[in-house]
Amino acid sequence: MSCRSTGSGAEPVISNADLRGKVASTVVTRDGRSARCLDGSDDEELNYVVGWAGSDVKGITVRDHGHTTGATIQDGRFTAWWPDGDPDGGITGTLTLHLADGSTHTVEGDSRLD
Repeated sequence: MSCRSTGSGAEPVISNADLRGKVASTVVTRDGRSARCLDGSDDEELNYVVGWAGSDVKGITVRDHGHTTGATIQDGRFTAWWPDGDPDGGITGTLTLHLADGSTHTVEGDSRLD
């Protein structure tokens, strides 16, 4: 992925990079606006979620449609992708929040999404 800045706007900030196998996801933010990017092969169905995590959240485990994956957390935002999700793009499973004090808290997946 390549980002260019032209004109007087701020430089873009790339965060939440998740590069696994043939799939890459990232968030690009510039002047307070964000774009969510997901790139994979055309024949793969993927689900991709973006949400917010408090400073006490040190990890997030996403469980959906029989898949378990760890989210990427950066600057209070989390992202995750996995194959074969809900064809409507929603998350019907759960998010397990791993907190700084060592405890965990499981919530419905759609409760923390953008």
